[in-house]
Amino acid sequence: IGNLKAYFLFPDWPVDCGKPEVTPNTATPRVVNGQEAIPHSCPLNKPSYWRMCLGKHHMNSSMDVPSVEECYKVDGIIRHKGFVYEQDRTDITNDIALVHLTKPVNMTREISPICLPKPGTVMPAGTPCFVTGWGDEKGRIWNILLNQAALPIVDFQTCSKPAYWWDTLRPSMICAGYESPDELKSACQGDSGGPFACTAAGTNTTWEVHGIVSFGPQGCIKDKKPSVFTRVSAFSDWISDNIKKFIYESGKTN
Repeated sequence: IGNLKAYFLFPDWPVDCGKPEVTPNTATPRVVNGQEAIPHSCPLNKPSYWRMCLGKHHMNSSMDVPSVEECYKVDGIIRHKGFVYEQDRTDITNDIALVHLTKPVNMTREISPICLPKPGTVMPAGTPCFVTGWGDEKGRIWNILLNQAALPIVDFQTCSKPAYWWDTLRPSMICAGYESPDELKSACQGDSGGPFACTAAGTNTTWEVHGIVSFGPQGCIKDKKPSVFTRVSAFSDWISDNIKKFIYESGKTN
């Protein structure tokens, strides 16, 4: 959904987050040249133009059998005031937004919340995390099935070198992917706004959304240009403050 990034569903994050009933396939070695994700394992300025569809696996909803997709109307969008997008700008900071739905989400086996990371958390280099999306490297923008790719985190010191992303990269971002284009794995057009999920430190069952697909090289695959994600843990206070502010100003309770 373009630059609409982290969606909030609750004033307080659910304590049972990050444990989907449908177990993701973490054995996939590599959403360019990824493979079909296990169905349902990965959980504009005018709100009335938007709706949020959860539980989707096929782009064509009629192909999900039985249909588990549920769509919700949107009544609030909060964009980060520090985000400015222009084609020729190299500063793509604060690439995050919140979306409020008109009614609470009905949690099911196929629709469940992911956890937020602890504020300030920075995952170690080499940590394998998963990006999911319908993006495509062939210019078609959309794949038919939700794909996933395992991408290792690249440390900030390496990714901010001149040969990599240099001063385009900010500490509030995460680099993840492969240094060599021979690996042929990355996020791509159509994946923007999608989640970059890692298991919480010390666990292999609780999932946290550490990143949000932000940008990458033209063509998606390029030497020393791994995919770049908004680092969610850098915006913990912003997320919390804006949820509370929205609830207070709108008078909504959820």
